[in-house]
Amino acid sequence: MPARVMRQNKEIKELFRQKIKEKVAREKEKRRNRLDEELPSWISWALKPVADLAFEMRQRRDSNRGEGGEDRAAFNFWLFLSKDWVLVNDVVLEPKPDEFIQVDHILIGPPGIYLVETKAWEGAFSGYKDNWRRKEGSSWVRCESPTKQNKRHVRLFKEWLEGNPGGALPPKVEQWLFPAVLFTRAKWLKVEECSMPVFDSGVGLAWHIRRQTKNVVLGAEQINAIAGALVNAKPLIGQDSVAVECLPVSEAASEQAVTKDFVSGLQVQTGKTRDGRCYVKVYGDKEDAEKVRSTCEAEGKRPGPLKPDRFNKGAWFFYIENF
Repeated sequence: MPARVMRQNKEIKELFRQKIKEKVAREKEKRRNRLDEELPSWISWALKPVADLAFEMRQRRDSNRGEGGEDRAAFNFWLFLSKDWVLVNDVVLEPKPDEFIQVDHILIGPPGIYLVETKAWEGAFSGYKDNWRRKEGSSWVRCESPTKQNKRHVRLFKEWLEGNPGGALPPKVEQWLFPAVLFTRAKWLKVEECSMPVFDSGVGLAWHIRRQTKNVVLGAEQINAIAGALVNAKPLIGQDSVAVECLPVSEAASEQAVTKDFVSGLQVQTGKTRDGRCYVKVYGDKEDAEKVRSTCEAEGKRPGPLKPDRFNKGAWFFYIENF
């Protein structure tokens, strides 16, 4: 039987998407503010649209570069690995506050865990000691390093792994956590002294993993526990319940929200609107939002009626009256 395939919860993924979107917006605003600080006002006014466009193009480029080969790679992993393996594709995690990773493929089996970064880049590529170049015409130019990118994934995934899955895990995680990079469309590839193996074929990587199956580190219960923790992983919001607190916001901001945690496992935000009204926003279903509102009421606050957020699907809000 082929490998089992599991997927992250769609609703949880939407929470990640929203939080990452907010982080991108903050970074974009920082870039605009730097222009204000470093340039005369009239030049800043003229360049802001250009800076915004460049930022958006870079974000789009970074998010789209690797797309196109993941499905083919996932099929090879599913086909050539046994039922002892669990495959989770396109995993988003927040191992540290406001620091995210998106891993193309995570394979969990008896020998350990493989983190696979997949690139559908076309052309010729050369990697030496994690520094990469691509051929453009007759010249070689520096490009993004997929091995450095995956090294970061491994570092942060290790932090997430040590703090999340239930049940005892074997010691020395770094000895059974294996990174790999897979190129699915490269016409020519040369790799020397990089920090992890690099493959130009999904079948080749799948057979490489198969050969490691004789080394048993993780039992079936541990494999299932790690896989379950992955598919249900949520954005970080803190571990303990806290009271409602409307924090001060700048006069220029119409709605600056601060992440809070009323009920473990929920993403909750508080802030003020332009007219000074304190609000509480909950990402989740209506029942979850009602729990937050009830907690607020039990603490002596005066929550208004619960309403759906018109601009954020899957979000609910209420005002705190006379706060």
